Amino acid sequence: MKKHIVFLLLALLCLPSGWAKTSVYKTEGTCGPDVKWVFDGLTLTIANASKEGAYVSIPDYDMKHNIAPWTKKKLDVKKVQIGSGVVRIGSCAFAELENLQEVVFLGRDVTQIGWGAFLGCTHLRNISLPISLRSIETIAFARCSSLNSVKIPDQCRVADQAFVSCTNLQSVELSPTAILGHHVFANEVKLGNSIRHALYNGEVRRLPSYINAGNAAEYGFAPSVIEKLTAGRVLDIDYDYMTSGVDSIIPQGYYARNNTYALVIGNQNYRFVSDVPYAIHDARVFAEYCQKTLGIPAQNIHLTEDATKQMILEEELEDWVQRIPDRERKNLIVYYAGHGVPDVKNKNKAYILPTDVRGTSPQRGIALDAFYAKLGELAFHQTSVFLDACFSGINRENEGVTDGLRGVEIEAEEAELGGGSVVVFSAAQGNETAQGYPEQGHGLFTYYLLKEMQETGGMINFGLLSDRLQRNVSTIAPQLKMRKSQTPATTATQQAAETWREMQF
Repeated sequence: MKKHIVFLLLALLCLPSGWAKTSVYKTEGTCGPDVKWVFDGLTLTIANASKEGAYVSIPDYDMKHNIAPWTKKKLDVKKVQIGSGVVRIGSCAFAELENLQEVVFLGRDVTQIGWGAFLGCTHLRNISLPISLRSIETIAFARCSSLNSVKIPDQCRVADQAFVSCTNLQSVELSPTAILGHHVFANEVKLGNSIRHALYNGEVRRLPSYINAGNAAEYGFAPSVIEKLTAGRVLDIDYDYMTSGVDSIIPQGYYARNNTYALVIGNQNYRFVSDVPYAIHDARVFAEYCQKTLGIPAQNIHLTEDATKQMILEEELEDWVQRIPDRERKNLIVYYAGHGVPDVKNKNKAYILPTDVRGTSPQRGIALDAFYAKLGELAFHQTSVFLDACFSGINRENEGVTDGLRGVEIEAEEAELGGGSVVVFSAAQGNETAQGYPEQGHGLFTYYLLKEMQETGGMINFGLLSDRLQRNVSTIAPQLKMRKSQTPATTATQQAAETWREMQF
């Protein structure tokens, strides 16, 4: 009998290691509504358990009071797999998993990575961020000291210090449409009792046009690295104006507008025509007001900078806005700062000018009436458009947008709005110019739009907003450097003609 027991014990000891580990370590559970997790001794898999196929999120955790279940159980996680249908990774979800080496996204649904989500994962070497990702929050990957490379996808907003103290980082590639906060890739160094930031000096393969040797340090890059990438060409661009009170004090709203979506476009740097000063800063701050003051969820806001025609028509209107479900129950806000141009060969028809279209070929841009018609066809419960652009052929610095028309204002044909419940706030009328407001670091129209949102907390009806914009902008415009009149206008579709003044954001 004793012999049999000895042989049985030896047999168990000689089992393949994977079998033994599975039988001992396999465990599972739930974390939040319809989110299931399974650990097999090596890999932690997060799955969408919704029977209706709805999107789910990994909840927010912390390291003291509300601890993630796999952290609480002290599971030795080497790999994390995020399943399809998971759209957010919550704060501190995988923080301090020191043995985590790899993160794999099985779907393309993740749009947000929360605050400190992978904080202190010191052995994390590989992570390929999904193209769906739109937000990486503060210190999300801080102290991931084994991380070798990072590739930031299109239109992704990366918050301050998101990759701070990733000391082994060798390669960074940023989409031209990525939006970076401060000291994103710097390393924190303690000097005496003070914390200082050592700048990243590894390889940079690609980066947005707003980063240059002059402002590189703000984002955590050594200027020499950026100079090398741009072949010594230092661009005179600075988007962090932050000179205005509307930038420094953004009120926190009391209401969540979960059924409101915002498409925000800032076109500043054009390939073939003069730039639009402050346009990207305008768009960024307006997007901040949408989230903080109006209470629009971050995943409901699309901010795109220096947008091409394809980006506006296909990536934004078709791939994003058109796929929003139950639009008849939801509201849409559209903001655009950039060039508008008249087609002098076609009755001065008005066009939005994407950054990749020549001012001499406005017909290759986006016809304003077609743009309005498309918004009407989308049939949202309510659509509000804020257009900090003019269609006179003159930009914010009194420069001509179309060759041969420098200094000549043209009265563009008034675009028809089309159908649906659409309200349009325009920065200027007729042959007026939508001016910049250098003292505030914004377009004049956008500055007073933000100021009204700041002073009212976003709780203002469109009639009052229209009246105040018209009064304030038209009063200040003649006092600015260009000494020109500028009178905002508000128009509405037939469906909204009787009700637009009572509408709100």
